[in-house]
Amino acid sequence: MYMLDTDTAARLDAIGKLGFTNPFGPERPRLEAVIVGEDVARSLPWSRSLDWPLEDPALPAIQEEAERQMAEAQAGLARGKAYTKRERDLIRGVALYVLYYRYDTELYQSITSDSPANTVTFYDAFNNDFHELFKWVEPPTWAATPADLFALFFQTRRAFHFVFHQILGTSVAAAKLRANVWESLFTHDPWRYLAHLQGRMHEASTLILGPSGTGKELVASAIGLSSFIAFDDERRRFARDYRTGFHPLHLAAMSKTLIESELFGHKKGAFTGASADRMGHLEGRSASETIFLDEIGELDPEIQVKLLRVLQSRAFHRLGDTEPRSFGGKVVAATNRDLSREMEAGRFREDLYYRLCSDVIQTPSLQEQVAGNVDELGHLVSVLVQRTLGSSDSATFEEIMSGIEQGVGYDYPWPGNIRELEQCVRNLLIHGHYHPPMAPSQAGTLDPLFNQMQAANATLDEVVSTYTTWVYTQRGSYTQAATTLEIDRRTVAKHIGDT
Repeated sequence: MYMLDTDTAARLDAIGKLGFTNPFGPERPRLEAVIVGEDVARSLPWSRSLDWPLEDPALPAIQEEAERQMAEAQAGLARGKAYTKRERDLIRGVALYVLYYRYDTELYQSITSDSPANTVTFYDAFNNDFHELFKWVEPPTWAATPADLFALFFQTRRAFHFVFHQILGTSVAAAKLRANVWESLFTHDPWRYLAHLQGRMHEASTLILGPSGTGKELVASAIGLSSFIAFDDERRRFARDYRTGFHPLHLAAMSKTLIESELFGHKKGAFTGASADRMGHLEGRSASETIFLDEIGELDPEIQVKLLRVLQSRAFHRLGDTEPRSFGGKVVAATNRDLSREMEAGRFREDLYYRLCSDVIQTPSLQEQVAGNVDELGHLVSVLVQRTLGSSDSATFEEIMSGIEQGVGYDYPWPGNIRELEQCVRNLLIHGHYHPPMAPSQAGTLDPLFNQMQAANATLDEVVSTYTTWVYTQRGSYTQAATTLEIDRRTVAKHIGDT
């Protein structure tokens, strides 16, 4: 005999799923509507609104309903109600949701506080609530102890924080990007992740593709700062501070020898200037740490072979040494180059690509996000103004939007993407006008480009930066631009200001 009516069972099922569904996907608004009704629930997936951190009205209503349902279920269990296995599973899901949101504020403060994030002061209270909520129903097998569940909740809270705050935009393209990043952390099936893949996602490398200036490093850091970190309940500490686990390397700005030394380390005397043994970034990394290799498309073929061996065997040698070393972390790589063309041209190894492509994320251009939508452009400008000034300011927002309309027009394609928009906002704040480095329609000729620089009274640094950017756009890579300009590719990267 069933103890729960159909409507109550549906709400309990939605509450349990809500705790682990992708918050940036289309499923969450549907689940919210089941719990609190369409009038209160979100109509769209999560995106950063201009009035953040104003609380979403659906969250308190959902939490109140979850607490109410949990109290009723526990009262029934205490009286000896014979709930079916399915009903007990539903109650277990509600208990997980209730426990998470009771400590959401404390978890958030652990992320944003300046104090070390590996030490917590509220675990004892969490531990007590864990045992109280699971007094009548067993906890799930994938979180059999309070410490296991505490570590999972902290990962989930960090993941939401960094994906939400670092990937801007309300467009369909931005929403899809946030959802894809979440899947890189928890997969598209959260229940399989919970049962089998916690602490193992580092085994799959992530490849981020997209035009320059579209926030590839922000995506990488959101992944790297949201890894699973075990919690030691005896010492009341996480295995490490999450902020120490993301290690970016900008390959385009380094020479071949320096890249090898930075990645693999070196033995004293391995090359000129190697005056002591040195540990590389790959050495000794744990499963909760991430190495970000930016502009991997620029990597020398010889180093590509060595990196491939790391991904295949998780082992490597320092330069000039024969002792094997181990790598236990996750690799996230990024490039703005077309790797299919690079492979056809023999500049990028196919076997390395197929070691990286198990998880591919594509960052959209700003033109794709805006797509002629002035409201979306205004949303992004408002967030950037808020970041720059430290608070919202309607007069400044109107001034910036007017400057964009008069300077480049709302249909401007933003070839520099989000990075260019950010610098445009700063230009307008500082000088009151914005002159783009080049018009995309004129990208193949130099005369209009020099006319623009002359009209803007460009400084020597601006001339060098603009021309270097033009050559890079024409040639398609740092290496080829460096060859054309007869300079080192690190100098190309410096003048472009690319990351």
